[in-house]
Amino acid sequence: MEKLTKNIHSGLPVWADKPLRTSRRGHFWINGERLKIDNKTYQHGPMYVFWEVPEKITKIYPVILVHGGTLQGTEWMDTPDGRPGWAQRFLENGYPVFIVDRPGHGRSPYHSDIIGQMGPAFSYERGQEVYFPSDDADIQTQWPFSPLDHDAYDSFIAPYGPMPADLAKSQDMDARRISQLLDRIGPAILVTHSASGPDGWLVADRRPGLVKAIVSVEPMGPVFGTTPGIGSLSWGITSAPLTYDPPRLSVEDVKLASPESLRIPAFLDVPIALVTGETSVFANYAPEIVKFLINAGAKAEELHLPDFGIQGNGHGLIYELNSDQTLQPVLDWLVKKIPDQEITGITTDAGNEDPRKCTILVIYEGTPGARFDRKYYRSKHIPMLDVAWAKYGLEKVEDLYPPEEGDIIAMAVCTFRNKTAAETAFNSPESKAVMLDIINYTDITPLRITV
Repeated sequence: MEKLTKNIHSGLPVWADKPLRTSRRGHFWINGERLKIDNKTYQHGPMYVFWEVPEKITKIYPVILVHGGTLQGTEWMDTPDGRPGWAQRFLENGYPVFIVDRPGHGRSPYHSDIIGQMGPAFSYERGQEVYFPSDDADIQTQWPFSPLDHDAYDSFIAPYGPMPADLAKSQDMDARRISQLLDRIGPAILVTHSASGPDGWLVADRRPGLVKAIVSVEPMGPVFGTTPGIGSLSWGITSAPLTYDPPRLSVEDVKLASPESLRIPAFLDVPIALVTGETSVFANYAPEIVKFLINAGAKAEELHLPDFGIQGNGHGLIYELNSDQTLQPVLDWLVKKIPDQEITGITTDAGNEDPRKCTILVIYEGTPGARFDRKYYRSKHIPMLDVAWAKYGLEKVEDLYPPEEGDIIAMAVCTFRNKTAAETAFNSPESKAVMLDIINYTDITPLRITV
């Protein structure tokens, strides 16, 4: 026993060589629907969300990192050889980061009675076939460990689990939860990997205006293709239905249509980048997917890493030895494609913040009979404020309606973390939509008072 204890505790602590990170972080759940089975109530497919923001936020749109098939959000964190992964590098570049465990994966619970039948387990052999096939050993030079390193291989396979056998239902569930996440945090950038690639297409279709850009790393393909053990893209680039214009009501309608006619209105002008490595078979699918997306209306392109002088990468390019280099073209592309995302740094260090809350009163004064749609204001506009400004520090918003004998018809009471947060929120890009919405419920020009 003494010898065993010594072996277990020998060496430095696992955190000894890791740099100290200064950030805010936490987690929450995107809830699923309640489901009745045999007179018992269960929750269907909730989604775990981990979030972290840097000490100074310099990019206004958060990044949502969506993991690949059968995996979990940890693939965006540390690499197999212990270096910081893409999540940390996005933070260092000023982005708020949200990492999800897709429903039925990782910390998002799976029970077949609720979510449905499981797909096959993920084997070591399948792992090598996808990520570091022996036939590519001479050219795939960036894989971080040898297949003969059993400890490293075991750790790599450990986070893999099954995914739902019904790919269409699984994608629909993913898209619903990620759409709910966007409803909560506002416009964001989606970054997907492998089997989550179709999730990005579905979310962009369902939440037009909230997806600022999509970075799809080696997405599932080809168009109308089938991936062993996962499923088929029967709707072109997804298994779940997309909203085509003119409408396509069945899989057969989509397959029989000419590619040029498969327009997706929500994709119009959405910037999309497909990131591909030198040695991966997934890179062969990218040109066809890019063409499909362009036909659909998106501004799509491929970022093929060898074109940037980055070589030796396979399907796991987000955590291979040169993962910092594989991310750089993505960072450069995002700056180029979303020029309005740069902001003066917002400090999130609690020790340096003004601790005093700031309350903004938005007041509507008018005479009796003035147009003011209270139902719209309460059900549509007030929730819009929460979606638009929560990420800047809005902590609470309430709508109040004073007695009718006064001049004040209604007011919103917005409580912010501090004055800086309030000013940032009111000057944010999201505020334009908030202001344009006023005409939908009143002709009164609101008065804003800082308390």
